[in-house]
Amino acid sequence: MVFRQKKSSAFDARAKVKVVLIIILLCLAFLLLNRNGMVRLVQEKREHREFIEKKITLEKKQKALLEEKEHLLNDKTYIEKIAREQYNMVLPGETVYKVIEEE
Repeated sequence: MVFRQKKSSAFDARAKVKVVLIIILLCLAFLLLNRNGMVRLVQEKREHREFIEKKITLEKKQKALLEEKEHLLNDKTYIEKIAREQYNMVLPGETVYKVIEEE
């Protein structure tokens, strides 16, 4: 009895490699593109970072506003300064001079 080698063994090996590669690519696509995939994770991390930065900015603004509130409640010279600069107010008996600059 004579045994013959199959000539299609090389073809079978290539086909197996192709099938394995396709399966790996499908798995990677699933991991990257599904609802809870890597793309979504990266987006969520970026959004989280933006929220943290916004929170820090708002906390700084809140601190500045609380400090200004304390000044307005307790410091009469600060109140006078704000009234003069922002509201153009003067004390009784003061004269206001406006300087007009030439261009």
